[in-house]
Amino acid sequence: MQTFTIAINDNIALEMLRDLEEKHFISIVESDVIDSPAVPGGPLSLNEFKKWINHAEQTSTVSHEEAKSIWKGKRKQLQKSMR
Repeated sequence: MQTFTIAINDNIALEMLRDLEEKHFISIVESDVIDSPAVPGGPLSLNEFKKWINHAEQTSTVSHEEAKSIWKGKRKQLQKSMR
């Protein structure tokens, strides 16, 4: 299982996600609390920024080719589930 935080700006996209939730492919957890420097919000303190960079450096990575391959498979799954 993987958890993503996304901001949805389109009602049609939200309806598609709700359809996937009804089919039990995904679970939507609604939360207004987003504690990530990657999304708009207040500025980070220098200490928080250093912690964020340290965490990013310690986290494992994937190659661009591997990420594209993973996304290609996920995209096919999503397209099949919406038909």
